[in-house]
Amino acid sequence: MDTSREFEKLKKENEFLKKELDNCRKMISGYENVLKLNEKEIENSDEIMKMYENIVEFARNELMLATETAKAQESASQLSRQELMHALQRIKDLEEQNKKLKGQKIK
Repeated sequence: MDTSREFEKLKKENEFLKKELDNCRKMISGYENVLKLNEKEIENSDEIMKMYENIVEFARNELMLATETAKAQESASQLSRQELMHALQRIKDLEEQNKKLKGQKIK
């Protein structure tokens, strides 16, 4: 009878250990799933960072182009002002010459 009880005890212990093992497997499987989800989240975060870096680079290039455009417009405006001032001075000079010519005609 002692062996019979020992056998039952071992059988119960074996069943308990099987349940423990099954619980451990489920827990490990859960941790593996969480790990996979974390890895996917990290991949997504990396992709988001790359997209933001691309956006920042695009914005930087756009700002550089806008700055260059503004400088070019300012240069063109300066040239136009200089040409206008030169033209006005030339008109003034020609008017002065006309006055002198009229003055010489009258004499």
